[in-house]
Amino acid sequence: MDRKEIVAAAEAYWDDHRDAIVADIAKLVEIPSTEDLAAAAPGAPYGPGPAAALDAALEIAEGMGMTVTNCEGHIGFADLAGKTEKQLGIIGHVDVVPAGPGWSFEPFKVTEKDGYLMGRGCLDDKGPSVVALHAVKCLSDLDVERPYAMRFIFGANEETGMADVTWYLEKYESPAFLFTPDADFPVCYGEKGGYDGCITSAPIADPVILDISGGVVTNAVPGEAWAVVRADASALPGAERITVADAGDGTARIDAAGVNAHAAWPERGISAIMLLANY
Repeated sequence: MDRKEIVAAAEAYWDDHRDAIVADIAKLVEIPSTEDLAAAAPGAPYGPGPAAALDAALEIAEGMGMTVTNCEGHIGFADLAGKTEKQLGIIGHVDVVPAGPGWSFEPFKVTEKDGYLMGRGCLDDKGPSVVALHAVKCLSDLDVERPYAMRFIFGANEETGMADVTWYLEKYESPAFLFTPDADFPVCYGEKGGYDGCITSAPIADPVILDISGGVVTNAVPGEAWAVVRADASALPGAERITVADAGDGTARIDAAGVNAHAAWPERGISAIMLLANY
């Protein structure tokens, strides 16, 4: 088969298997696969959610006739044999960031609207991973020589540090070529750096700020933040995206409403923590 015939076969595969592809995406989206180190256990080093999503992804791949391996819950992969052992790799991930506030649809359920799929992970990265996996399945069904083995790697810790990839590279060789359906196509050659800091303070006598909280994870622009302060709520000024309410006993609660965004595109969001700090 030439390239034009392969593309035509892929388009036909999509038409014939669209419902199955959406169902596989929904199967993964329904699993809240956020990191929970407090609940980590053997076979689930990043918590039960990522482990369950990894099991589900490998089950889908195994149902396609691929040979699957679960690496103690750290990461998993599905192999399709070729003429040689040299590998062409695809890597996606099944973990997600917490749903957070502001959803118009149920976050852990796929809803289709106007040709789009809504649900946590539909875009990052369960949906693209499932589509890429079906592309491998499509190729395996064609009369096309595969000079190299294909390995589909499913990560389970991409959102919070990529400890899964570190684990993999300590025990397996990297594929000769690797593609990820988790960035702007066709090439992602690097990522912006991330910084996690922890700021602590000694006890403050007679504090004004009694409690404060904001955000859900470090790799997302926080959409909500709040503080309880020692103040008369009626004396505090109004401000855009700020709500002030009497919290009793001479205290006030200040809520900041920002706009959630992925940390990869911070310009798309408004940090509620910054709103609160500025206020």
